[in-house]
Amino acid sequence: MPVLKISHGAQSASMIGYLLDKKGDESRVRELGGNVAGRDSESVEREFRGTRAHYGQEGGRQYYHAAISFERNDLGDMVTKEGGPDFGRIRDYGEEWAKAVGISDKYEYLVVVHGEKEHPHAHVVWNATGLDGRKYHDDKQNLGRLRDINDRLARSHGIQRELDRVRDPHRPSDKFIRQAQRGGERYSWKLDLQNRIREAGRRAFSEEEFKARLKEKGVELRVRGEKFSYSMKDAHGKNRIAREGRLGESYQRDALVEKFARQKEQLRQDPEGYRRRLLAEQNRPYAWQRDLRGRITEALRTSKDLQGFKESLSKLGVAARQDERGRYHFSFKDSHGLSHSDVSADRLSRGGTVRIGARLQENSLRGDMTDRAASGDLTRAVGGEARGLVTSLMRQVEAATREPHRGHGGRDLPKREDRRAERPRHPHEYGDGHERW
Repeated sequence: MPVLKISHGAQSASMIGYLLDKKGDESRVRELGGNVAGRDSESVEREFRGTRAHYGQEGGRQYYHAAISFERNDLGDMVTKEGGPDFGRIRDYGEEWAKAVGISDKYEYLVVVHGEKEHPHAHVVWNATGLDGRKYHDDKQNLGRLRDINDRLARSHGIQRELDRVRDPHRPSDKFIRQAQRGGERYSWKLDLQNRIREAGRRAFSEEEFKARLKEKGVELRVRGEKFSYSMKDAHGKNRIAREGRLGESYQRDALVEKFARQKEQLRQDPEGYRRRLLAEQNRPYAWQRDLRGRITEALRTSKDLQGFKESLSKLGVAARQDERGRYHFSFKDSHGLSHSDVSADRLSRGGTVRIGARLQENSLRGDMTDRAASGDLTRAVGGEARGLVTSLMRQVEAATREPHRGHGGRDLPKREDRRAERPRHPHEYGDGHERW
């Protein structure tokens, strides 16, 4: 799945120079695109600066930059016959993304494709001041929109993606991983706190027992309003306080209370299974949300409609239903035998119901492509079907349009002006408005 990162700054000349200038004696630039006239750093910056000066927007942010990184083993249809990355198509991908997010029509922008690293990547840099003099608006909601558009565009190019981008609650942060790679093992008080909470929660059956087990591990549990707050001294003797929202869904009060009830019921019905679960979780952390998301993703790979989706889920041990508003709910038993009932898709992933519907619709349009993709020939299956999909749909539309007029090759089709003249402008003059169609 291509990774999208957004940044901005007050010196567009520096960013443009970084993207276009050579690295030593070898140029990193593989392809260029966009709507700016210049293709060197000086001329591009001159156009950006001229627009800002014309509207008096020379202060504040001068540019926005999006980096889209691809994996060599998952480029979809953006590969050459030899199997390498097709930099021209990657450039087109950057231009498609710019058009889909509304940048190409309102802002000066440049697409630069680099390929000197292990993974090819496209850079899209655009002027913070638009051609109408307005500044580009950016916030957290807009960042989510840009990433969702990138996800949809990647699927249209045959790149596989998971159902969501929700982080594994047991996975360290990217910053901590980078620190560990640079300097070996580094201590993280947040990971330490999460481990203590997880250990205490495995054997607890109530909030009171959970609080007592946390105290044994040096963690104080406080209830603020309806939420948990944790405090402890880290390995360096420094006091640390964290609210449940900073640690992840698995450490929030509602999730823990549900967990305590499930554990109590499992101990009553299956004591041996309860002991096996404790032993397994000591060796490897387990997150049932991640397990359920994985099963849903697996069922979506080959399902073309709701019935097929439910049947695929049933084979994976998951029961699915839709409520009166069309939202998906799932029930299953996790790997430790604990039951999870009526889990909402929107709880597993933001906009989960919408994403599931979109994936089923895509699979139905692709026909047998997903079956061939499952056989391991993903690139050729996606590439071949994607190239012929638009042509096939247009032929079907043309055939359906010609039939009522008995046209041949489109010669007898009415012109657009004739059709517009035939269309009633005032539905109320013709009785029921639906009759006009």
